This record gives sequence, structure tokens and C-alpha cells, in this order.
Amino acid sequence: MSELHQSIPGLEKLGVTVVAGFLGAGKTTLVNHLLEHANGRRLGVMVNDFGALNIDQALINERRDDLITLSNGCVCCSLQGELSSSIESLIARKGPQLDHLLIECSGVSDPERVVNVLCYPRIRNKARLEGVITLIDAALDYDALSSPLRHLVSSQIENADLVMINKSDLVDEPIIERLEQSLLLPDSRHLRTTQAALPADFVFWPTPSRLPSFRPVKPNTHASTKIESLGLSTLSWQHEGIVNMDVLRTILNDMPKQILRFKGVVCLSDGRVLALQRAAGRLTSWELELPTNNESQFVFIGEDTPSVWEWLNLRLSELTDFSG
Repeated sequence: MSELHQSIPGLEKLGVTVVAGFLGAGKTTLVNHLLEHANGRRLGVMVNDFGALNIDQALINERRDDLITLSNGCVCCSLQGELSSSIESLIARKGPQLDHLLIECSGVSDPERVVNVLCYPRIRNKARLEGVITLIDAALDYDALSSPLRHLVSSQIENADLVMINKSDLVDEPIIERLEQSLLLPDSRHLRTTQAALPADFVFWPTPSRLPSFRPVKPNTHASTKIESLGLSTLSWQHEGIVNMDVLRTILNDMPKQILRFKGVVCLSDGRVLALQRAAGRLTSWELELPTNNESQFVFIGEDTPSVWEWLNLRLSELTDFSG
């Protein structure tokens, strides 16, 4: 975990999440799930094939070549030609109308390529990478793949901020454990899912807004998409005023791997306000230029391990201690 650092200021950048994984792992199922549970967020989706998306024809407002506009404000775009040009074109046409962009990689592509494209100066001035999610098919025998394909899968996992072991209901526990031991890195943040039912809070800010807000979202009634159903817990923390930056750096550098997702807003003693998040396997931050209510706020999602949350609660209680 790197130390806290300042990124390029600007809230008006479009947040981007990259969805990766080998063929058949469930990438499109995840994208469909997130579209279904957008909860008012206007999503942009870039995919290789429209046909795989489960788009209700009644929701389509407009279909124009490589672009489908839905009545709920979401936009689906096919990846044609050069990736950077496709991203730039979508942002130019629909960027101001969108709350978040999902990019689904091909099953035989490395997400590092997309991450590198998002770092191009002409794109990073308009878009901000918020995470890479890689799906693993629990039912696939990865040892049977060719050496190049095994290398590809390893790279997909290495570049992930979060690894989803999908279709976990189709295999026995020993198989999943063996998969975790053979494929995952020691510090890989991962969770098991069925039908790629990932809670939306792993991807989006808790409200459909560019501003990081921590008001509660209307809960999803589908049990399999709730945080608790995946053996996870959440923790929200807020404080009126500034925090102890030395303590915050310690928390960020020593955060246990069981904490799968983290986002926050912190008020600094020099008057600046930074948004923080764990994205693409590293900590990133950017300065907020819009007015704030002078509150420091954090949201954590992680495995339901009591000792981890006890550690985190203790550290958070020290954030307002300036006696040292």
C-alpha cells in the first residue's frame, strides 16, 4: 500500500471501472447485474458485443450504430476500432450525462492495456480509473489451459483491485480453496459470488452523484446481492473537521487485506479536502474543488472478521486524537 498522495484535482472527471476475466467467467453477467441495480445512476457501458447484454427492448430510447441510449439514462456503446478513440468518443458524446463508466474487456485481453489507455493525458483529464474487477470461473480447470492463457489469467488477476470467484455454487469447497491457493496472490482482495451478484457499493459511490456522499442507498431486496449474504460487513465513519494525518497514513498503509473496498473524504489542516479510494490495487486521491460541509467521512466494505473490524475501529478512534 502506497502512502497518501495528491492526484490531479478535479471532480468533473468520469469515474471508470474496468471489468476483466477469462472467457465465460461472468463479465457480461456482472455488467447486466450492475445495469439492473444502477438505482438511478446513469451508467455508460462499453462492450465488444451488444448481443450479450440483456437489454429490455422497451427501455431503448435510441439505437444509433455503435450506441444504444436507454430510458433510464444509461448508455451502451460497442468497442470498435482503437480503444482510446472509442473512450474519447463516448465521453465527448455522453460524458456530461453519465455518473460512471463500465468497460468490459474481452475474455482474452489484459486489463493492463485499458488501464494504460486511461492514463493517456487526453483521457485522464476527463476520466478517472476507480477500479479493476477481475472475475474467475470457479468451475474452470485453469491447469488445463495452455501456458500463454495461464499467463493471461495471472495478469488479469495481478491487475485487479478486486477478484470475484464466480460460480462458487457449482463446485465444492476444496476446489475453491485450491483455486484460491493456486491463482490468487497473497494480498489479493477477493470474494466468492454466484451469478456475478456483486453489491453495487463495490463499484459506485453510495449515491448517484459525482460528489462522494454517504447517505444510505435504498437497499436491494434481492438477498443474493446484499453485502451480508456474501459474508461481508460494512463500516461508516464521519467526523466534523480535520483528522490526524499521521494516523490516517498508518491506517492506509497497514489496512488488512480483508478490507476489500474503501472510499472516503478527508479534511486537511491546510484547508484542502481530498477524496480517497483503493483503486486498481493502489491508493489514489484527488482534491475536491466543490464546497464541502467540512466533514471527514469513510466507508469500508470487507470480510466479516471481528478482529479486523476491532483493529479498524481502534485506529479510527485515534484519527481525532492530536495529543501526540
